[in-house]
Amino acid sequence: MRLSDVECECGALYRCAESETLEGEPGNLQCASCGRIVEAWQTRNRRVYRCMLTPDRSYPVVTPPPAP
Repeated sequence: MRLSDVECECGALYRCAESETLEGEPGNLQCASCGRIVEAWQTRNRRVYRCMLTPDRSYPVVTPPPAP
């Protein structure tokens, strides 16, 4: 099994678990927050995704203070 992280343009973060032994089918991942296609695949390996972070739950971007 191979684990990887995938991020949507809106900021949602997904964890992907891809099996190398179970057969799946080609498909795509549609973002639960914005509806965009995040990832598409043509391999026949089984893939499962879990949303780890949604844009409304992420930390705000903080700009660093200017250098002295």
